[in-house]
This record gives sequence, C-alpha cells and structure tokens, in this order.
Amino acid sequence: MSLSRWSDNTEKSMEEIISNMLNYEEWNISVTDPLTDEDLRYNITKAFENNKVIELNGAEINYNIINYEYERVRTGEESNEMRSSRIHSIAGYIIVYSDNVRTQYITNKPNNDTTKTVLRKINNYTSQGEIKSNPFQITEDFFIWMISKVLNSTNESIDESSHLVIKKIVGFKGSSHDQLAEVIGSGNRIMNALSTLAFLFENEEVTYVKPVIEYKSHTIELFLKLSGSIDINFENYLGDYFMDPPEELTAKVVLMVALESIPNIIDSYGNDIANENWSINQKIELIKGIGESIQAKVNEKVSRLSNTGDF
Repeated sequence: MSLSRWSDNTEKSMEEIISNMLNYEEWNISVTDPLTDEDLRYNITKAFENNKVIELNGAEINYNIINYEYERVRTGEESNEMRSSRIHSIAGYIIVYSDNVRTQYITNKPNNDTTKTVLRKINNYTSQGEIKSNPFQITEDFFIWMISKVLNSTNESIDESSHLVIKKIVGFKGSSHDQLAEVIGSGNRIMNALSTLAFLFENEEVTYVKPVIEYKSHTIELFLKLSGSIDINFENYLGDYFMDPPEELTAKVVLMVALESIPNIIDSYGNDIANENWSINQKIELIKGIGESIQAKVNEKVSRLSNTGDF
C-alpha cells in the first residue's frame, strides 16, 4: 500500500468538501451493468460523525476519514458473463484535513494519475487544477544522507529540535522489491559498512527505503519512495495512539508522520546541505571511511591467518 498527499485548490472549506462528497446521490450519475441493467455500486461514508482535532506543528488540524467504494465496467469485458471479470470494484480511504486555511488529502493510493482520477471522481470535480499532487521531496541523495545519520548515530536526534532518531534503514531495489542493504545504528560496524557499500554501489537500483524512527514517544516503521509516496507499518507502531480505535489510530499516525516526522527529516537534510554539513565532500569522506574500515578488518584477518595458520 502507498500513501500519497494531495492538495485541494478549490478554496472550499473542509466542511463544504466533505458535505459535497457525502451528498453524492445529488450529483452522481448511476452506471449500469451492461448485461443485467443493474446500477453499479457507489458509496461514500465518513468515519467520524464530527470532525476530530489533533495538534501538530503548534497548530490545530481538523480531520476526518472518507471511505469510498464504487464499481465500474472493465473496458473490453462488457459482454463477459462472469461478473468478477466484467465489473471492477475500486475502494479506499481519504484522510481529509485542514488548518482552517487550506484543505489537503492523504489517500491510501500511490502518487499517480489514476489516484488523481479517483479523487476527482469522489469530489465530482470536472475542471483542471482542482486537485494537485503534493508529493514528498525524496531523492537518492536523501537516502544516502539518512544512512550517514544512522552510521554516525549515538541515539541522539538528527538535529537539536526534531526529537527524532533514525534507528535503522533498509534499502530495496527494483520492481521485485529485493532487500539490498540494512544499516543499524548500534549494529556491527563492518556489517554496516558492507551494507552501506552495497547501497552506494547500487543506488541507481534503489526504489525505496524503510527507516525505523523514534519520534517523541512514538516508534514507527516507514517506507519512503522516490515517487514521493510513503507508507507506514501500522502493525509495528508503538506509541501514545496504540490504544486508540483503529481508524483514529490510522488518521493520527498518518497525520503525525506526514505533517511532522517526515518534514522534520527532510528539513534536517536541507539544513545540513545549507550549512555545508552534507555535500559531495562529505559523501566522499563517508565512502573513504567505510573503505578504510573494511580494509583494516581485512588486513587484521590476513595478519591473524598468516601468524597462526588457522582458517
């Protein structure tokens, strides 16, 4: 699953947007099954009767969850007598949230044109520019910077104000999502060095990374993707929201990650670049240091074998 972030550019209030979604019977044009003439399913509901409030970045954020499900006829399958092949069901959820100035969405779909089409359909939007993708700015260099933070970790925050520690980072490559490397702050130095080299030498193949972070009183396993989408392993979440009802936990963790945790990491990365604490020279020193550590271990092993003859 992926979580992607989107902006609503209509200048409607959050209440107007949600009200319009829920009043779909007033604007939705029913689609019928070409073989049975039955109306295809179209349903939109909200998780909470009244909008919830959470404080993030020193501001009150109003939020709700919109659950949707609708059916459409598969192109080219209109005459297929098997309904499961003829009719395709599309379902998901949208976290709608606002700081009382702008309204944005986070949905459990990837950052692509198909997701934009779904959001436009749920809102009954027909004009261009009403929904705009708002991806996280994630790059390969950002991944390497995160690894450097893990390697140099002393269980301290990535900067003085973030209250955030990156405990571990795992890299994955290709469409098959093969694990490429795992770097642990408190792990074996040589294993970390070898994993980091594997990551650096094959970084063009990396598609996403999985960092485990400690943020304030929360421990969260994230997935950060070059597409600008993210994901969260809710099963491994530990923190203040652990005992909340499932939908409320989901909304709170997603909003905290999207509005505080990840922006804090990206901001720290940007500050390191601006303050020249991260540059091509730092990357060179990182690689040289890793190489020297491995070479020293190799020399030590060779010396031991030469002196003792042990395998």
